[in-house]
Amino acid sequence: MVLKYQSDDPVTLWVNKVGPYNNPQETYNYYSLPFCHPTGNPAHKWGGLGEVLGGNELIDSQIDIKFQKNVDKSVICQLELDEAKVKQFKDAIENNYWFEFFMGMF
Repeated sequence: MVLKYQSDDPVTLWVNKVGPYNNPQETYNYYSLPFCHPTGNPAHKWGGLGEVLGGNELIDSQIDIKFQKNVDKSVICQLELDEAKVKQFKDAIENNYWFEFFMGMF
């Protein structure tokens, strides 16, 4: 089945996981780093057993994205970083962390 987007259709940005580049088996939930969190109870997508064993947990970022719609530069969220949060990001940068997103209807 092929899904086709129409202009202005909502497109979901799913966040998945983060981890050190040199050890791809060591992964953590995307929100284990102090990124802006979605409000309320965001949708989760779970795949089969293989997905779960691979550490995949897709979480709806709740960022408003529309197909083929240009937008002006704007603030998506604001985050105040205390010393502990800065340390988390610094450690992730020093360990060459990667992050994984998926975009689509799933």
